[in-house]
Amino acid sequence: MKKQLLFSLVAGSLLFLAACGENPDPQKTKSVTPQAVAGATGCKLKMGWDPWEPYQYITPEGEVRGLEIDLLSALANKAGCSLTYVQDNWVNLLAGIRDGSIDMLGGATETAVRKKFAYFSDSYRYESFLLYVRAGETEKYAGKSLQELLNNGFKLGVTEDYLYGDMVNALHDNADFSAQFVTVPITEVNYYNLTQDNIDGFLEDPFVAAFTIRREGLKDQIEALPLEIHSTDVSIMFSKKSVTKETVQAFNQALVKLKKSGEYDRILAKYRRVR
Repeated sequence: MKKQLLFSLVAGSLLFLAACGENPDPQKTKSVTPQAVAGATGCKLKMGWDPWEPYQYITPEGEVRGLEIDLLSALANKAGCSLTYVQDNWVNLLAGIRDGSIDMLGGATETAVRKKFAYFSDSYRYESFLLYVRAGETEKYAGKSLQELLNNGFKLGVTEDYLYGDMVNALHDNADFSAQFVTVPITEVNYYNLTQDNIDGFLEDPFVAAFTIRREGLKDQIEALPLEIHSTDVSIMFSKKSVTKETVQAFNQALVKLKKSGEYDRILAKYRRVR
């Protein structure tokens, strides 16, 4: 009996070595199939979200939709996972990632503090701000930096509590320019101020701007300058309490497939359209 068991163990080891190769490369990442992820964990993930059109919102029919929802559901599908959606504010959702009651959040910036309780996917999207001006005035401002515009008396609309990056912060804190910054509590006020000549332009996320311009019928009144002010990469954040590294890897592989198929670009293009 012992000899048979020993023979089985040795034979099994030889078969394992033959399958893996004699000198496996420790640098190679083992591929994780969607079926393996789904089979091992069931892969039913709770995705936290808070309303921010057009990234995440509820339709009149009560469905959760938006750019972020489309992207992450497509990734989840290719990774062999299903999603349910949990709506809350960002602070509570972040706490959910900490304790494992929420499995994933989109649009997250990787930080040293967050890495203590969360895994991060490869960057799947980047966020940026463009400068929007009145239609017909783009030539007037073309080729100038934001500081050069401010030097010429440009009045800039910004939204309270938005993070525009170090360069904009430095200009805002500069005594020479601070009076030219017009701060509003909600971003929609910037569109009104621009059309009423209260400001010369405002900073906005291009997807948010496209959505708002289309919704408010402002396509003939507002347009973007080809001047990107600030951009940052964002990732999917997964709870270490409830999600395995294999699932994170499956999402990374799904991202590669989504981009290669062209579906990734089609999703983004859908939300870039102003008309």
